[in-house]
Amino acid sequence: MQTHVEDNSPWYKHFWVWWLIGAKVAVISACIATAILIYKNPASMVIDDYYNEGRSINLQLTREARAIELGIAFEATIVGDELSFRFTDYEPEQRTALHVVFYHPTLDAMDMDLRVPHTGDGWYRATLPSEISGHWRIIIEPYDQQWRVAHNFQLPHDEPLYLEPQNYGI
Repeated sequence: MQTHVEDNSPWYKHFWVWWLIGAKVAVISACIATAILIYKNPASMVIDDYYNEGRSINLQLTREARAIELGIAFEATIVGDELSFRFTDYEPEQRTALHVVFYHPTLDAMDMDLRVPHTGDGWYRATLPSEISGHWRIIIEPYDQQWRVAHNFQLPHDEPLYLEPQNYGI
């Protein structure tokens, strides 16, 4: 014969009540934390107009092919926050400033857009906003956008960096 034992303790002294309340509070807290992260870090890699983006990629590949035709390549050094680079083979007649962009692969807030002037000794020099480390995509092009050289690097790099245009088969 079984006897039924009645528990007359108040509800707030039972374990399962607090376990159920705690589980719901944990889920709600996780949802709020996720919403805050999404609001503060929007997905910047999502684009609305895929067609135009594809057309601009083809234009960039054409500019890479033009850099190959001209034989453009660079030797660059980054020491601390100092950027120095020069043409290795071909050098244009007009030594105007070049447009240099540092793209971080995941954090667009870290991207840097620089105007790098020619210093007269064959080198182009600029000061970066801060020392950089990690994986970066470096793009060098003139302001008339006739050609373009882009390369990925892991920084800091002890030896000089060599930037050559990529052959994408265009």
